[in-house]
Amino acid sequence: MQFTKKATVTAPAICAELRASHAGETGAVWIYKGILLVNRFKRDSDIETFAKHHLATEKEHLSQFENLIDRFRVSALLFIWILAGFTMGALSAVLGKNWVYYTIYKVESFVDVHYQQQISDLSKLDFLDKAEIISMMKVCNADEQAHRDEALNAMTGKPNLIMRMWGKLVGSGSHCAVIVAKLL
Repeated sequence: MQFTKKATVTAPAICAELRASHAGETGAVWIYKGILLVNRFKRDSDIETFAKHHLATEKEHLSQFENLIDRFRVSALLFIWILAGFTMGALSAVLGKNWVYYTIYKVESFVDVHYQQQISDLSKLDFLDKAEIISMMKVCNADEQAHRDEALNAMTGKPNLIMRMWGKLVGSGSHCAVIVAKLL
């Protein structure tokens, strides 16, 4: 689903939501780039297949938000979302396969809830191409739910205490990133 660029003035609340989603999809692309860089050394074919497939999906999501970029300004901290995503992906890959899957599970669990909230909030507003943008977000969310479920099913064991602490950090960090990206 591609959208044509239209010069529009969009309400600040809508711009904030689009900016947060753009920042999130940017971070997601870089999570997988970090995983794939580390995997060049580890050479795990399961992780390579998983990360390449998910990277392609996240690039498509990012492209869709970039097609709407005339309606909002990107986050002034985009470089931080890139660095955070890359670091999260690379660190999880260094720590092992289950860490990769658990990290993606936790990120996508957060993203699922966030997209659902955005869809609910945006449904209450009137703006240009509302139905198409909400539809796009629903498709993106369905992909994120599939990523979450795939990551959970790929795990070979239950997360230990340190992994669970990492998962809380990933969730909290994602929540804070959304708040900041909406503002900056």
